Amino acid sequence: MADASFDAVVIGGGQQGLVVSNYLAMNGMSVGLFEKHNELGGAACSSPVPAAGFIGNPHAEHLGFWNSPCNQDFRLHEKGLNFIFPEVMASMAFTNEKCFVFYSATKWDKETGAITPQMDIVMKNINEVARISPKDAEKLAKLVEKDYWEFAAALFLHLYSPPPLPGEPDYIEMQLNNPESFLDPRYPFMTEYEIICDLFESPELQTYCMAWNHYNGVYADDVAPLTMALLWLSTILGTAGLACAEGGTHNVAHALQRALAEQGGQFFVEADVDQVSVENDRACGIRLADGTEVKARKLVVDSSGAEEIINRHLRDVSIGPEIRRKVNKLRHDRSQFFWGHIAFHELPAYRAASWNPDVGKARWLLMGDPDPEYIFRDYRYQTQNIKPGHFPTKMYPTASVETQWDPSYGPPGKHLAMIGSGGAPPASWLNEREWILVKQQIGDLIATEWQKYAPNMTRDNIIAFNVGTPYDHFQKNPGWVDGDVQPPAIIPSQWGKNRPIPELAQYQVPGIKDFYLASGHHNVGLLGCSGYNCYKRIAHHLGLKKPWEGRMI
Repeated sequence: MADASFDAVVIGGGQQGLVVSNYLAMNGMSVGLFEKHNELGGAACSSPVPAAGFIGNPHAEHLGFWNSPCNQDFRLHEKGLNFIFPEVMASMAFTNEKCFVFYSATKWDKETGAITPQMDIVMKNINEVARISPKDAEKLAKLVEKDYWEFAAALFLHLYSPPPLPGEPDYIEMQLNNPESFLDPRYPFMTEYEIICDLFESPELQTYCMAWNHYNGVYADDVAPLTMALLWLSTILGTAGLACAEGGTHNVAHALQRALAEQGGQFFVEADVDQVSVENDRACGIRLADGTEVKARKLVVDSSGAEEIINRHLRDVSIGPEIRRKVNKLRHDRSQFFWGHIAFHELPAYRAASWNPDVGKARWLLMGDPDPEYIFRDYRYQTQNIKPGHFPTKMYPTASVETQWDPSYGPPGKHLAMIGSGGAPPASWLNEREWILVKQQIGDLIATEWQKYAPNMTRDNIIAFNVGTPYDHFQKNPGWVDGDVQPPAIIPSQWGKNRPIPELAQYQVPGIKDFYLASGHHNVGLLGCSGYNCYKRIAHHLGLKKPWEGRMI
């Protein structure tokens, strides 16, 4: 006899599990959500780092979750979730003391979800590029005229839709087949470096695009899915809308939790799911590590990583050997970062402020030498082969000063920045002792690098810092296999209808009825897309409510 029962049992209390749980509860189902850690949220968390009195977001930081229809469907702004859109979306300070500053050009209505590009700011951003490269600015202006907005809409639809079923459109392929699109039909087969050099000629803009995508798990020599290969374009134009959650990223999870509780959903923490119960080829419940059995009257949804689902939760279930083989060969060698926080007294004073005084106000600020050839030839190899005492000859760190737009991140008069460096080695490439030594060195290295661009960022200005490594990230969340925080690697063979593998791409495991997958392994985790798209497939199969009908997504 089961110890408890629900209409729907959801495994994993991160963003994806919370999103799909809310939509199931919307249909009047009783929902039980089970999370193995001591709090809900997963990567949507905040903690007192790097010192007491400061609030840091150790994982999900640059949020696109404001895009999610969940905000309107569950009125999350009435449940404590407020998004702040800094005036400056992104910037890059160069060693030649020039800079790019790209302003936020997105107007978002939290009541309706309507997104309106502010064309005067789009043109302002293009004019910022013109100060360094008039030819690149001219190219950007032509892109805006030549159907860029249809591509942006296609990208939006691609992210918030499951892979197409037979007869359904593939939004990106539609753009590639559109003769009016700015997309070159060769782009799906070209490396990131080739695409960027095809579009732009200035080393500054080429460097910005390549460095930006290092933080999205795309390297300059990668042939990447177009949705990710061109992601930097929306930041140049200011339409990406990089937001922060007021008071910390954990407020995303808290708002979703409140919405679920209001609908009668129940959640259980420190509830480690060991197995999914399958009888007569149907998922009918779960068994916890402590032996507790929970019955699912209608369905089970698992938002764990693909490896944990297949190798643990379904370990005794007969599924195709090819599925197990492919899942265990997924690549996790792209989205590894050094990611952490520095607390300090005085705001950084950038040399590039003489070019544009707004450079330091960016939601996401990059620093580096405008040397695209180095990034293409050497940087990826050097970063992925970091060892204690052996770091790249040039670094491209990032720094986002949270307290500029949300003073609650630090004590009065003090400041906190999220800092990082992309392209780190997978966790398994170094042993524990090596990672400890690298961790001891990387914070000092980034701080020293920062001083090249903002000379006042000295040790006297710094209160404390704590920079996590891929090894730390994997210890925090085993679903981030090898420290891959956007698993699995973003490559064409593991994207779209192939993500994470073709057999699982439609959010189900073949041969198991009433069992659905809402893993972040299906899409970009920080947007909540996987939970939303999983519910779309559930609604299609079970005839549930479809709140997206009559709107874009």
